[in-house]
Amino acid sequence: MVRICHRSGSESETIERSGEIGTMDNLETVRRERDSFGRDGFIGPITLFTRAQCQVVLRHFRHGDPPMPLKWGKGQAASDRLIFDLATRPALLARLRLLLGNDILLWGASLITREPNEIHPWHSDIESSPLGGGFVSVWIGIENTSRESALQLIARSHVIGKTIQEVAHENGIRRGEASTATVLDWARTIIPSVEFVQSAMNDGDAVFFDGRLWHGSWNTRSKGTRTALLLQYAAAGTPVKMPDFSQLEWPFRFKMSRVPVLLVSGRDSSRANYIVPPPESIAPALPSQFHPLKLPLPEDRVRRWHPHYLFAGATTNLSTMGAHVSVLSPGHSPHPPHAHREEEVLVILDGEAELVIALNETGLNARCEQLSAGAFVYYPAFQFHTIRNASAKPITYLMFKWRGPPQETEAPFETTISKTEDIQQIGNAPFATQLMFEGPTHYLTKLQVHLTELQPGAGYASHADVHDVAIVLLSGSVETMGRRIERHGVVYFPAGEMHDMKNPGFATARYLVFEFHGSLSGEVTAWRSAVRTRSLWRTLGNRIYRRVRQSLAATSLWHALRPIYRRLRRIFAALI
Repeated sequence: MVRICHRSGSESETIERSGEIGTMDNLETVRRERDSFGRDGFIGPITLFTRAQCQVVLRHFRHGDPPMPLKWGKGQAASDRLIFDLATRPALLARLRLLLGNDILLWGASLITREPNEIHPWHSDIESSPLGGGFVSVWIGIENTSRESALQLIARSHVIGKTIQEVAHENGIRRGEASTATVLDWARTIIPSVEFVQSAMNDGDAVFFDGRLWHGSWNTRSKGTRTALLLQYAAAGTPVKMPDFSQLEWPFRFKMSRVPVLLVSGRDSSRANYIVPPPESIAPALPSQFHPLKLPLPEDRVRRWHPHYLFAGATTNLSTMGAHVSVLSPGHSPHPPHAHREEEVLVILDGEAELVIALNETGLNARCEQLSAGAFVYYPAFQFHTIRNASAKPITYLMFKWRGPPQETEAPFETTISKTEDIQQIGNAPFATQLMFEGPTHYLTKLQVHLTELQPGAGYASHADVHDVAIVLLSGSVETMGRRIERHGVVYFPAGEMHDMKNPGFATARYLVFEFHGSLSGEVTAWRSAVRTRSLWRTLGNRIYRRVRQSLAATSLWHALRPIYRRLRRIFAALI
């Protein structure tokens, strides 16, 4: 029998909307999914990514210059922060905890493409083939996903007790030679109730399947390369071995090299695997920033473009946030149209700039926009763009650049330009604001920008926000947290930082306020906390060691105890 699976509706959505098992609305759905996974070896399709998240993945690999996988072809999550962030989204980990328990390792992540009529032969994944189980793979359709291109499974084959490669070897058949009918016949001679399953899927849909399941794919679409993201997990303490991919037939061979794995939930004290930290070093926490800028800033007469660094760091809303001010000389552009993973806001502080908003790196058929002082543009991730100075005077512009885990956003902001020069006066109130735009982005639940006017003597009391706040002074002067900021000054308050505002001058203060609303996943926050704790313990251990060595180095007791002390120090270092 052939079974075609259709996407589940409201029942599956109850789990996706919650990050933790304890807060899921429908416990009966939880039980059914867990039972179905144990019986059939898979659950799904389930909508896991939005179309916007799928587009971010595609643009990342096509235009973002992603890093090479760490150590082997499935090590993308260990080297690539974007893939790691997607693989640790709360809804995804919540469902994995149902299937693997609280302690989970991420050992594989890879992008898989199949051209029209291309076949991925029936197989069992070698790494997750041990009979004891403890593995879950998540296959997510990214582009051109449909019933014709979706993953194919043999339901219940995870309890056969043999990989398909072993069964093929017993029947004298090599990889890729067995048809689907033949594979199904093999499975039914062992378990008569097995079924062939090919799900009706869309981009963003996922299938969770037992690592021992027999599976393959055949893209029978007439056109369109099918792209999928494969994420592979294991229960903590389950050994993951590195296959020798020169031997895909049975019997399998394994290398001595260790697979780099990531702890993404709970803990693992087994030392069964080589656990590596998440990709990219953890940026230092960003404190409040106060940057008075006095224009004109110096030009670079040789490069014709001079960036002035302001700050960079991490907040509770964003993995990284940075800012710089640049001076662009007449007749020059800093670079051809380019795209990058970060989102960006560019504010013109002085001069007349020409923005080039392109479709690709060639700049052909690009959209060009003229911006003057006070205007700004928002660029989404992977938007091709550059800036040109076609005037006779230098341009000075400010840039905020950030990234974080991709949010569950259905319709993120496109490139957006806002101009303030046409807004003569917001109102007569002591404190008046006018919304410029607000909405979700790839990395923010909301980006809000408003123009504010503060009359002399007016202000507001000290408070803290749950979002990050950036302030760019267009005219007048303000005082915040005891710091006076004049025209063109830049202030940044990360979430939780106290700040106030008042106008100590005699003229109206006009400034742009950028609110960055977002949140890092609990797993990222936990990693940061763990790394900081580990660093504190190591620092303490090093200080104790130096003091003991300095006080005892000249004594005979030190020479007698030194070998024992070295051993204890190695043990201490391993524990922390």
